[in-house]
Amino acid sequence: MVTAGLCAGAANAASLDGFYGVNVQQVFNGSPSAWQPQLAAMASGGLQLARIDARWSNIEPNPPSGGVHHYNWSQYDSMVQAMAQQGLRWYPIVGYSTSWAGVIGGDANSVVAPAHVGDFAAFAWALATRYGRGGTFWQSHPSLPQLPVTDYEIWNEENSNTFMHPQTSAPEAYADLYMAARAAIRAADPQADVVVGGLALGKADVTDEIQFIQRMWAHRPDLARHVEGVGLHPYQQSLADTYMRLAKFRQALDQVSGGSVPIEITEVGWATTAVSESERAADLAQLAEQLPHSDCNVDRLIPYTWLTQENNPSDPESWFGIWNHDGSGKPSGIAYLHAVQLMRGLTSTPAPANTNVICRTGAGAQGAGAAGPRLRIRIVRVRRRHWVRVAVRCQPSCLLRLDLYGQRGHPKARKRRLASRATSVHDRRRVFTLRIRRARSLRRRGLLSATALGRSGGVTKRHKHVRIR
Repeated sequence: MVTAGLCAGAANAASLDGFYGVNVQQVFNGSPSAWQPQLAAMASGGLQLARIDARWSNIEPNPPSGGVHHYNWSQYDSMVQAMAQQGLRWYPIVGYSTSWAGVIGGDANSVVAPAHVGDFAAFAWALATRYGRGGTFWQSHPSLPQLPVTDYEIWNEENSNTFMHPQTSAPEAYADLYMAARAAIRAADPQADVVVGGLALGKADVTDEIQFIQRMWAHRPDLARHVEGVGLHPYQQSLADTYMRLAKFRQALDQVSGGSVPIEITEVGWATTAVSESERAADLAQLAEQLPHSDCNVDRLIPYTWLTQENNPSDPESWFGIWNHDGSGKPSGIAYLHAVQLMRGLTSTPAPANTNVICRTGAGAQGAGAAGPRLRIRIVRVRRRHWVRVAVRCQPSCLLRLDLYGQRGHPKARKRRLASRATSVHDRRRVFTLRIRRARSLRRRGLLSATALGRSGGVTKRHKHVRIR
Protein backbone atom coordinates (compact mmCIF):
# COMPACT_ATOMS: atom_id res chain seq x y z
CA MET A 1 0.00 0.00 0.00
CA VAL A 2 1.26 3.50 -0.84
CA THR A 3 0.89 5.84 2.11
CA ALA A 4 -0.65 9.28 1.85
CA GLY A 5 2.69 10.81 2.81
CA LEU A 6 4.46 9.11 -0.06
CA CYS A 7 1.70 10.17 -2.47
CA ALA A 8 2.08 13.76 -1.32
CA GLY A 9 5.84 13.46 -1.71
CA ALA A 10 5.47 12.19 -5.26
CA ALA A 11 3.10 15.02 -6.13
CA ASN A 12 5.51 17.57 -4.68
CA ALA A 13 8.40 16.04 -6.63
CA ALA A 14 6.41 16.35 -9.84
CA SER A 15 5.53 19.97 -9.13
CA LEU A 16 9.22 20.84 -8.64
CA ASP A 17 10.50 18.93 -11.65
CA GLY A 18 13.27 21.02 -13.20
CA PHE A 19 13.30 23.57 -10.38
CA TYR A 20 16.76 22.88 -8.93
CA GLY A 21 20.20 22.98 -10.47
CA VAL A 22 23.70 24.33 -9.94
CA ASN A 23 26.33 26.23 -11.90
CA VAL A 24 29.03 23.88 -13.15
CA GLN A 25 31.49 26.12 -15.01
CA GLN A 26 34.68 24.89 -13.31
CA VAL A 27 33.64 21.25 -13.24
CA PHE A 28 34.60 21.05 -16.91
CA ASN A 29 37.98 22.73 -16.46
CA GLY A 30 39.54 19.45 -15.40
CA SER A 31 40.09 16.25 -17.34
CA PRO A 32 37.02 14.31 -18.56
CA SER A 33 37.81 11.51 -16.08
CA ALA A 34 37.13 13.96 -13.24
CA TRP A 35 33.76 15.08 -14.60
CA GLN A 36 31.67 12.02 -13.84
CA PRO A 37 32.15 11.82 -10.03
CA GLN A 38 31.13 15.46 -9.69
CA LEU A 39 28.15 15.16 -12.03
CA ALA A 40 27.06 11.94 -10.31
CA ALA A 41 27.07 13.68 -6.92
CA MET A 42 24.79 16.41 -8.29
CA ALA A 43 22.33 13.93 -9.78
CA SER A 44 22.26 11.66 -6.72
CA GLY A 45 21.52 14.74 -4.62
CA GLY A 46 18.35 15.46 -6.59
CA LEU A 47 19.60 18.17 -8.94
CA GLN A 48 18.36 18.11 -12.52
CA LEU A 49 19.93 21.14 -14.22
CA ALA A 50 23.56 22.06 -14.93
CA ARG A 51 24.15 25.67 -15.97
CA ILE A 52 27.18 26.52 -18.08
CA ASP A 53 27.91 28.89 -20.96
CA ALA A 54 27.34 28.05 -24.60
CA ARG A 55 30.00 30.45 -25.85
CA TRP A 56 29.45 31.63 -29.38
CA SER A 57 33.16 32.41 -29.75
CA ASN A 58 34.05 28.76 -29.00
CA ILE A 59 31.49 27.35 -31.41
CA GLU A 60 31.93 29.81 -34.29
CA PRO A 61 35.40 31.35 -33.93
CA ASN A 62 35.51 32.48 -37.58
CA PRO A 63 33.09 34.65 -39.57
CA PRO A 64 30.73 33.08 -42.11
CA SER A 65 32.30 32.20 -45.43
CA GLY A 66 30.19 33.09 -48.44
CA GLY A 67 27.27 33.71 -46.12
CA VAL A 68 27.52 30.20 -44.67
CA HIS A 69 28.05 29.68 -40.92
CA HIS A 70 30.42 26.94 -39.77
CA TYR A 71 30.03 25.60 -36.23
CA ASN A 72 32.31 23.34 -34.19
CA TRP A 73 30.28 21.37 -31.63
CA SER A 74 32.97 18.96 -30.40
CA GLN A 75 33.61 20.65 -27.04
CA TYR A 76 29.93 20.84 -26.16
CA ASP A 77 29.08 17.38 -27.47
CA SER A 78 31.43 15.92 -24.86
CA MET A 79 29.98 18.03 -22.06
CA VAL A 80 26.34 17.35 -22.95
CA GLN A 81 27.05 13.64 -23.24
CA ALA A 82 28.68 13.58 -19.79
CA MET A 83 25.73 15.44 -18.25
CA ALA A 84 23.13 13.24 -19.91
CA GLN A 85 24.87 10.08 -18.74
CA GLN A 86 24.20 11.20 -15.18
CA GLY A 87 20.64 12.33 -15.85
CA LEU A 88 21.41 16.07 -15.89
CA ARG A 89 19.88 18.46 -18.38
CA TRP A 90 21.97 21.32 -19.77
CA TYR A 91 20.77 24.84 -18.95
CA PRO A 92 22.84 26.89 -21.43
CA ILE A 93 23.81 30.55 -21.21
CA VAL A 94 23.61 31.56 -24.86
CA GLY A 95 26.37 34.18 -25.25
CA TYR A 96 28.57 36.10 -25.78
CA SER A 97 29.87 37.87 -28.86
CA THR A 98 32.95 36.93 -30.92
CA SER A 99 36.06 38.84 -31.94
CA TRP A 100 34.64 39.17 -35.47
CA ALA A 101 31.03 40.00 -34.61
CA GLY A 102 31.08 42.62 -31.85
CA VAL A 103 30.23 46.31 -32.08
CA ILE A 104 33.81 46.87 -30.88
CA GLY A 105 35.88 44.86 -33.35
CA GLY A 106 38.48 42.47 -31.98
CA ASP A 107 37.29 42.57 -28.37
CA ALA A 108 39.38 39.86 -26.74
CA ASN A 109 36.78 38.91 -24.15
CA SER A 110 33.78 38.98 -26.52
CA VAL A 111 31.64 40.82 -23.97
CA VAL A 112 30.35 43.49 -26.32
CA ALA A 113 26.95 43.48 -27.98
CA PRO A 114 26.96 41.89 -31.45
CA ALA A 115 27.07 44.37 -34.31
CA HIS A 116 24.44 42.33 -36.19
CA VAL A 117 21.84 40.50 -34.13
CA GLY A 118 21.11 38.29 -37.13
CA ASP A 119 24.44 36.50 -36.73
CA PHE A 120 23.74 35.89 -33.04
CA ALA A 121 20.23 34.70 -33.82
CA ALA A 122 21.62 32.25 -36.37
CA PHE A 123 23.93 30.86 -33.68
CA ALA A 124 21.02 30.54 -31.23
CA TRP A 125 18.97 28.69 -33.87
CA ALA A 126 21.87 26.34 -34.61
CA LEU A 127 22.30 25.62 -30.89
CA ALA A 128 18.62 24.73 -30.53
CA THR A 129 18.62 22.49 -33.60
CA ARG A 130 21.69 20.71 -32.24
CA TYR A 131 20.77 20.21 -28.57
CA GLY A 132 17.06 21.06 -28.30
CA ARG A 133 14.05 18.80 -28.72
CA GLY A 134 14.62 16.44 -31.64
CA GLY A 135 18.10 17.92 -32.12
CA THR A 136 20.77 16.33 -34.27
CA PHE A 137 22.91 15.54 -31.23
CA TRP A 138 20.18 13.40 -29.71
CA GLN A 139 19.42 11.73 -33.03
CA SER A 140 23.06 10.66 -33.29
CA HIS A 141 23.17 9.47 -29.64
CA PRO A 142 20.01 7.34 -29.26
CA SER A 143 21.47 5.29 -26.39
CA LEU A 144 21.82 8.34 -24.14
CA PRO A 145 19.02 9.41 -21.79
CA GLN A 146 17.14 11.85 -23.99
CA LEU A 147 17.46 15.12 -22.07
CA PRO A 148 17.27 17.88 -24.65
CA VAL A 149 17.71 21.53 -23.77
CA THR A 150 14.31 23.06 -23.05
CA ASP A 151 15.34 26.42 -21.51
CA TYR A 152 17.77 28.94 -22.99
CA GLU A 153 19.17 31.88 -21.03
CA ILE A 154 20.18 34.70 -23.35
CA TRP A 155 23.46 36.24 -22.17
CA ASN A 156 24.59 36.70 -18.58
CA GLU A 157 24.50 39.89 -16.50
CA GLU A 158 23.90 42.00 -19.56
CA ASN A 159 23.36 44.99 -17.26
CA SER A 160 27.01 44.79 -16.17
CA ASN A 161 29.88 46.44 -17.98
CA THR A 162 31.86 43.27 -17.24
CA PHE A 163 29.65 41.21 -19.55
CA MET A 164 28.22 43.73 -22.01
CA HIS A 165 29.72 47.06 -22.91
CA PRO A 166 29.04 49.79 -23.57
CA GLN A 167 26.23 50.08 -21.00
CA THR A 168 24.91 53.41 -22.28
CA SER A 169 22.52 51.69 -24.70
CA ALA A 170 22.67 48.15 -23.30
CA PRO A 171 18.99 47.81 -22.24
CA GLU A 172 17.76 48.71 -25.69
CA ALA A 173 20.43 46.69 -27.52
CA TYR A 174 19.78 43.69 -25.31
CA ALA A 175 16.00 43.88 -25.83
CA ASP A 176 16.53 43.63 -29.59
CA LEU A 177 19.07 40.84 -29.12
CA TYR A 178 16.73 38.86 -26.87
CA MET A 179 13.78 39.16 -29.23
CA ALA A 180 15.84 38.06 -32.24
CA ALA A 181 17.36 35.10 -30.37
CA ARG A 182 13.99 34.06 -28.96
CA ALA A 183 12.38 34.08 -32.41
CA ALA A 184 15.20 31.94 -33.79
CA ILE A 185 15.09 29.42 -30.94
CA ARG A 186 11.30 29.14 -31.07
CA ALA A 187 11.54 28.55 -34.81
CA ALA A 188 13.67 25.50 -34.02
CA ASP A 189 11.60 24.45 -30.98
CA PRO A 190 8.19 26.14 -30.54
CA GLN A 191 7.97 24.80 -26.98
CA ALA A 192 11.29 26.26 -25.81
CA ASP A 193 11.40 28.70 -22.91
CA VAL A 194 13.73 31.63 -23.57
CA VAL A 195 14.87 33.52 -20.48
CA VAL A 196 16.20 37.05 -20.11
CA GLY A 197 19.79 36.65 -18.92
CA GLY A 198 20.41 36.80 -15.18
CA LEU A 199 20.67 40.44 -14.09
CA ALA A 200 23.27 41.62 -11.62
CA LEU A 201 22.24 43.90 -8.77
CA GLY A 202 23.06 47.55 -9.31
CA LYS A 203 26.50 48.73 -8.17
CA ALA A 204 29.58 50.26 -9.79
CA ASP A 205 29.70 49.55 -13.55
CA VAL A 206 26.24 47.96 -13.37
CA THR A 207 22.99 49.44 -14.64
CA ASP A 208 20.35 49.14 -11.91
CA GLU A 209 18.44 45.92 -12.55
CA ILE A 210 15.04 47.61 -12.23
CA GLN A 211 15.96 50.48 -14.53
CA PHE A 212 17.31 47.93 -17.00
CA ILE A 213 14.03 46.03 -17.36
CA GLN A 214 12.05 49.27 -17.41
CA ARG A 215 14.14 50.51 -20.34
CA MET A 216 13.89 47.13 -22.08
CA TRP A 217 10.09 47.13 -21.96
CA ALA A 218 9.89 50.80 -22.91
CA HIS A 219 12.03 50.11 -25.98
CA ARG A 220 10.21 46.89 -26.94
CA PRO A 221 6.62 46.86 -25.60
CA ASP A 222 6.12 43.53 -27.40
CA LEU A 223 8.30 41.90 -24.71
CA ALA A 224 5.10 41.69 -22.64
CA ARG A 225 3.95 38.75 -24.76
CA HIS A 226 7.30 37.16 -25.48
CA VAL A 227 9.22 36.53 -22.23
CA GLU A 228 9.09 33.14 -20.54
CA GLY A 229 11.24 34.21 -17.60
CA VAL A 230 13.68 36.81 -16.31
CA GLY A 231 16.93 35.77 -14.67
CA LEU A 232 18.19 37.41 -11.50
CA HIS A 233 21.45 37.15 -9.53
CA PRO A 234 20.52 38.44 -6.05
CA TYR A 235 23.95 38.27 -4.42
CA GLN A 236 23.76 39.94 -0.99
CA GLN A 237 25.53 39.71 2.34
CA SER A 238 22.65 38.03 4.15
CA LEU A 239 19.63 35.94 3.23
CA ALA A 240 17.29 38.67 4.45
CA ASP A 241 18.97 41.20 2.16
CA THR A 242 18.63 38.69 -0.68
CA TYR A 243 14.91 38.39 -0.07
CA MET A 244 14.46 42.14 0.13
CA ARG A 245 16.14 42.69 -3.23
CA LEU A 246 14.13 39.82 -4.70
CA ALA A 247 10.92 41.41 -3.39
CA LYS A 248 11.69 44.79 -4.95
CA PHE A 249 12.57 43.18 -8.26
CA ARG A 250 9.39 41.08 -8.23
CA GLN A 251 7.32 44.20 -7.67
CA ALA A 252 9.08 46.08 -10.49
CA LEU A 253 8.77 43.16 -12.92
CA ASP A 254 5.06 42.94 -12.17
CA GLN A 255 4.67 46.59 -13.11
CA VAL A 256 6.36 46.27 -16.50
CA SER A 257 5.14 42.78 -17.43
CA GLY A 258 1.70 42.58 -15.91
CA GLY A 259 2.61 40.11 -13.18
CA SER A 260 2.76 36.78 -14.99
CA VAL A 261 6.49 36.51 -15.83
CA PRO A 262 8.43 34.17 -13.50
CA ILE A 263 11.86 34.90 -12.05
CA GLU A 264 14.66 32.41 -12.55
CA ILE A 265 17.45 32.71 -9.98
CA THR A 266 20.29 31.49 -12.15
CA GLU A 267 23.02 32.57 -9.74
CA VAL A 268 23.09 33.19 -6.00
CA GLY A 269 25.61 32.28 -3.35
CA TRP A 270 28.16 33.34 -0.80
CA ALA A 271 31.95 33.18 -0.71
CA THR A 272 33.42 31.82 2.50
CA THR A 273 35.69 34.86 2.60
CA ALA A 274 32.56 36.80 3.63
CA VAL A 275 30.44 34.29 5.57
CA SER A 276 31.10 31.13 7.53
CA GLU A 277 30.54 27.74 5.96
CA SER A 278 27.79 26.96 8.48
CA GLU A 279 26.00 30.22 7.71
CA ARG A 280 26.20 29.56 3.98
CA ALA A 281 24.85 26.04 4.48
CA ALA A 282 21.85 27.33 6.41
CA ASP A 283 21.12 30.06 3.84
CA LEU A 284 21.27 27.73 0.83
CA ALA A 285 18.98 25.24 2.57
CA GLN A 286 16.49 28.01 3.35
CA LEU A 287 16.49 29.20 -0.25
CA ALA A 288 15.82 25.67 -1.48
CA GLU A 289 12.99 25.12 1.01
CA GLN A 290 11.33 28.55 0.94
CA LEU A 291 11.42 29.73 -2.68
CA PRO A 292 9.31 27.00 -4.36
CA HIS A 293 6.25 27.91 -2.27
CA SER A 294 6.88 31.63 -1.94
CA ASP A 295 4.78 34.47 -3.32
CA CYS A 296 7.66 35.55 -5.60
CA ASN A 297 6.77 33.41 -8.65
CA VAL A 298 10.26 31.90 -8.79
CA ASP A 299 10.47 28.80 -10.98
CA ARG A 300 14.20 28.06 -10.94
CA LEU A 301 17.01 27.99 -8.36
CA ILE A 302 20.56 27.47 -9.63
CA PRO A 303 23.17 28.49 -7.02
CA TYR A 304 26.67 29.60 -7.86
CA THR A 305 28.64 27.36 -7.86
CA TRP A 306 29.61 23.68 -7.56
CA LEU A 307 33.41 24.07 -7.69
CA THR A 308 35.89 26.94 -7.46
CA GLN A 309 39.67 26.99 -7.46
CA GLU A 310 40.28 27.94 -3.81
CA ASN A 311 43.86 28.90 -4.57
CA ASN A 312 43.90 32.58 -3.67
CA PRO A 313 42.79 33.61 -0.15
CA SER A 314 42.45 37.24 -1.23
CA ASP A 315 40.12 36.50 -4.16
CA PRO A 316 36.48 35.96 -3.13
CA GLU A 317 35.66 34.51 -6.56
CA SER A 318 37.79 31.49 -5.66
CA TRP A 319 35.64 30.59 -2.65
CA PHE A 320 32.05 30.17 -3.85
CA GLY A 321 32.30 26.40 -4.43
CA ILE A 322 29.96 24.18 -2.39
CA TRP A 323 31.73 20.91 -3.20
CA ASN A 324 35.32 19.71 -2.90
CA HIS A 325 37.60 18.76 -5.80
CA ASP A 326 38.13 15.32 -4.24
CA GLY A 327 34.43 14.58 -4.68
CA SER A 328 33.40 15.09 -1.06
CA GLY A 329 30.71 17.54 -0.09
CA LYS A 330 31.15 20.69 1.95
CA PRO A 331 28.51 21.37 4.61
CA SER A 332 26.94 23.97 2.30
CA GLY A 333 26.67 21.55 -0.61
CA ILE A 334 25.34 18.77 1.59
CA ALA A 335 22.76 21.11 3.16
CA TYR A 336 21.60 22.31 -0.25
CA LEU A 337 21.22 18.78 -1.63
CA HIS A 338 19.40 17.58 1.50
CA ALA A 339 16.93 20.46 1.12
CA VAL A 340 16.46 19.65 -2.57
CA GLN A 341 15.76 16.01 -1.79
CA LEU A 342 13.29 17.01 0.91
CA MET A 343 11.41 19.40 -1.36
CA ARG A 344 11.32 16.98 -4.28
CA GLY A 345 9.80 14.25 -2.12
CA LEU A 346 12.91 12.06 -2.27
CA THR A 347 13.04 11.51 1.50
CA SER A 348 10.65 9.94 3.99
CA THR A 349 10.15 13.33 5.67
CA PRO A 350 7.18 15.31 4.30
CA ALA A 351 8.22 18.53 2.61
CA PRO A 352 6.86 21.80 3.98
CA ALA A 353 4.07 23.10 1.77
CA ASN A 354 3.13 26.38 3.45
CA THR A 355 3.29 29.59 1.42
CA ASN A 356 6.29 31.75 2.33
CA VAL A 357 5.46 35.45 2.26
CA ILE A 358 8.50 37.19 0.81
CA CYS A 359 7.60 39.38 -2.13
CA ARG A 360 4.16 40.82 -1.40
CA THR A 361 3.36 41.08 -5.11
CA GLY A 362 1.59 44.21 -6.18
CA ALA A 363 3.62 46.61 -4.03
CA GLY A 364 5.52 49.56 -5.43
CA ALA A 365 8.69 48.84 -7.39
CA GLN A 366 10.96 50.72 -5.00
CA GLY A 367 8.68 51.20 -2.04
CA ALA A 368 9.07 54.92 -2.74
CA GLY A 369 6.90 56.96 -0.41
CA ALA A 370 5.41 53.83 1.15
CA ALA A 371 5.17 53.74 4.93
CA GLY A 372 7.15 51.02 6.60
CA PRO A 373 5.47 48.49 8.92
CA ARG A 374 5.10 49.17 12.62
CA LEU A 375 8.01 47.35 14.23
CA ARG A 376 8.60 46.68 17.91
CA ILE A 377 11.68 44.91 19.27
CA ARG A 378 12.66 44.15 22.86
CA ILE A 379 15.65 42.38 24.35
CA VAL A 380 14.16 39.56 26.41
CA ARG A 381 17.27 37.93 27.81
CA VAL A 382 21.01 37.79 27.22
CA ARG A 383 23.41 34.99 27.98
CA ARG A 384 26.64 36.82 27.50
CA ARG A 385 29.02 35.44 24.88
CA HIS A 386 26.42 32.81 23.98
CA TRP A 387 23.08 34.19 22.80
CA VAL A 388 20.62 37.07 22.77
CA ARG A 389 16.87 36.50 22.88
CA VAL A 390 14.72 39.10 21.11
CA ALA A 391 10.94 39.63 21.11
CA VAL A 392 9.54 41.07 17.86
CA ARG A 393 6.15 42.21 16.66
CA CYS A 394 5.49 43.56 13.16
CA GLN A 395 2.18 45.09 12.15
CA PRO A 396 0.50 44.18 9.94
CA SER A 397 3.25 41.80 8.77
CA CYS A 398 6.73 42.01 7.31
CA LEU A 399 9.85 40.30 6.09
CA LEU A 400 12.29 40.73 8.97
CA ARG A 401 16.07 40.75 9.20
CA LEU A 402 17.83 40.71 12.58
CA ASP A 403 21.57 41.35 12.76
CA LEU A 404 23.70 41.39 15.91
CA TYR A 405 26.99 43.27 15.61
CA GLY A 406 30.00 43.55 17.87
CA GLN A 407 33.37 45.31 17.82
CA ARG A 408 36.89 44.36 18.78
CA GLY A 409 39.33 46.68 20.49
CA HIS A 410 39.01 50.37 19.65
CA PRO A 411 35.49 51.93 19.58
CA LYS A 412 36.04 52.94 15.95
CA ALA A 413 37.00 49.44 14.85
CA ARG A 414 34.88 47.88 12.14
CA LYS A 415 31.72 46.16 13.35
CA ARG A 416 31.51 42.39 12.94
CA ARG A 417 28.28 40.50 12.42
CA LEU A 418 27.97 37.95 15.21
CA ALA A 419 24.57 36.50 14.37
CA SER A 420 21.68 37.00 11.94
CA ARG A 421 18.17 35.77 11.26
CA ALA A 422 15.75 36.27 8.39
CA THR A 423 12.10 35.31 8.49
CA SER A 424 8.52 36.42 7.89
CA VAL A 425 6.73 37.94 10.91
CA HIS A 426 2.98 38.37 11.14
CA ASP A 427 0.77 40.37 13.50
CA ARG A 428 1.78 38.56 16.66
CA ARG A 429 4.70 38.53 19.08
CA ARG A 430 7.53 36.18 18.25
CA VAL A 431 10.75 35.46 20.10
CA PHE A 432 14.02 34.72 18.32
CA THR A 433 17.33 33.50 19.68
CA LEU A 434 20.48 34.85 18.04
CA ARG A 435 23.42 32.61 18.83
CA ILE A 436 26.71 34.46 19.05
CA ARG A 437 29.76 33.24 17.17
CA ARG A 438 33.36 34.17 18.02
CA ALA A 439 32.52 36.41 21.00
CA ARG A 440 35.98 36.53 22.56
CA SER A 441 37.90 39.82 22.66
CA LEU A 442 34.77 41.79 21.82
CA ARG A 443 33.78 45.04 23.46
CA ARG A 444 31.02 44.79 26.04
CA ARG A 445 28.33 46.57 24.06
CA GLY A 446 26.92 45.23 20.84
CA LEU A 447 24.30 46.55 18.46
CA LEU A 448 21.09 44.78 17.46
CA SER A 449 19.78 45.97 14.09
CA ALA A 450 16.27 45.10 12.86
CA THR A 451 15.06 45.82 9.32
CA ALA A 452 11.48 45.14 8.26
CA LEU A 453 10.11 45.19 4.70
CA GLY A 454 6.34 45.69 4.60
CA ARG A 455 3.82 44.55 2.04
CA SER A 456 3.73 48.05 0.49
CA GLY A 457 7.49 48.02 -0.08
CA GLY A 458 8.19 50.41 2.79
CA VAL A 459 11.10 49.72 5.15
CA THR A 460 11.35 50.29 8.91
CA LYS A 461 14.61 50.08 10.87
CA ARG A 462 15.22 49.80 14.60
CA HIS A 463 18.45 49.62 16.61
CA LYS A 464 19.13 48.61 20.20
CA HIS A 465 22.35 48.40 22.17
CA VAL A 466 22.91 45.16 24.03
CA ARG A 467 25.60 44.04 26.50
CA ILE A 468 27.10 40.89 25.05
CA ARG A 469 29.98 40.26 27.47
